[in-house]
Amino acid sequence: MNNIINCSKKLTVYPNIDNFRMHTHDYYEIYCFLSGNAKYFVEGNIYKLRPGDIFFIKKSEAHSLHITSPAPYERAVIQFTSGIALSERTKEVLSSFDSLALGKGNLFPFSMFKDKQWSYYIDRIISCDSFDTKSLYISVLIDEMYECLSDILTIKTEQDEFSDIITYLNNHLTEPLTLDSICSRFYISKSQLNRKFKHMTGSTIWEYIIAKRLILAKGMLKNGEPPTMVYTKCGFNDYTSFFRAYKTKFSVAPKNDYTKSAK
Repeated sequence: MNNIINCSKKLTVYPNIDNFRMHTHDYYEIYCFLSGNAKYFVEGNIYKLRPGDIFFIKKSEAHSLHITSPAPYERAVIQFTSGIALSERTKEVLSSFDSLALGKGNLFPFSMFKDKQWSYYIDRIISCDSFDTKSLYISVLIDEMYECLSDILTIKTEQDEFSDIITYLNNHLTEPLTLDSICSRFYISKSQLNRKFKHMTGSTIWEYIIAKRLILAKGMLKNGEPPTMVYTKCGFNDYTSFFRAYKTKFSVAPKNDYTKSAK
């Protein structure tokens, strides 16, 4: 994904939770909740959604939606890479967002910006045809959101002890991880770990680990490291399982991303 902006406004009349499972990606996302009944999960943090709430999702952050009742669900989504024509200030702002811990600085609640023009910027980004105009409005929106970051970081989220497990997993992705070792470290049973992890993230623990390892691998490939070295560095036991998982997630073989980087 190079120099790309994807944006849309979608309405799902009969939302199914199976269609909104945990996922990660290697680009930025601005998500605006418009209507429905749902909770949003970001790296173990749980947010009850209110119309107009905006989320900023950093690269590699795991997030998912949990439908709490079958009301029609509407949202606006803007996805973009850092390679688009952003201002120098915005590039610095994105670096500041990237430096935050995973699951921090995500929610920008409507109640905190009702006097601002963020909804207008989102509508313009989605409706205008010009790529450069979209980039301009994305720059303005990101810069203004950053001005509120200090207040955003004070927002309390629904968490439990599993936020520590998520932090541990992200700090040890390249090392051997097993259910036994994780349960032993945190003094928890496998059944409790699986049940609670599914509740907090919307995925199984292995889906989470594999997704994070693949994002890590893609970054290494784009930095010029060959696939035959990357898979071992990212915690995969063999190249075949790495290849299949990578192609399933990104729809290309690992060598494709490495080859583009090398060129």
